[in-house]
Amino acid sequence: MQAILLLAFLSSLVSAFDYTVGVGKDERTGKKGMGFDPSSIHPQAGDSIVFEFRSGAHSAVQSTYDNPCTPLEGGFNSGVITVADNLEVDAPGLPQIRLLVNSTEPLWFFDQAGGLCREGAVLSANPTSTQTAGGFVENASRAPASPPPSSSTSSDSPTSSTGSTSTSTGEAAPAQSSGSNTGYRDAVSGAAVLFGLVIGLL
Repeated sequence: MQAILLLAFLSSLVSAFDYTVGVGKDERTGKKGMGFDPSSIHPQAGDSIVFEFRSGAHSAVQSTYDNPCTPLEGGFNSGVITVADNLEVDAPGLPQIRLLVNSTEPLWFFDQAGGLCREGAVLSANPTSTQTAGGFVENASRAPASPPPSSSTSSDSPTSSTGSTSTSTGEAAPAQSSGSNTGYRDAVSGAAVLFGLVIGLL
């Protein structure tokens, strides 16, 4: 019985992925810039989106497909994260905020702090055949201009409808639903150790 429970636990660990998304990184060039890299991902329930912030003042704010540049009331908001301009684009130790995905419903985000939503600084998670990543970018290009937040600080806390915690590698509660990335498997090495224990129990 213990072995079966342990195997069930291991399978849940191995199947969870982290989708690391660079905020303030140009996905076309791989350099510092505008937007999210990648700008479209397909996480499953139980996976995490890891927002990793690049140089400048950036944020990851949940919105909706129809209103890409307007924060979703009660939705996820990383707060403004400021990173020194002299850091390399993929420097170790960049600030991260992890967001647990609890379903495969579409999720939509934009960089409010950068003020470049209309220019395409948006992220789609699980777009559909009717609500596409391209349609989201197009909707953003037609959105009314909105100023970025008035202040930027590296200590703002992320928010969501169910509360959150924050540090430079913080975790946030799952985002609300508003209607392929190569990620890496979470805790694979730990799962391998536990798998060895299961074999030992048998």
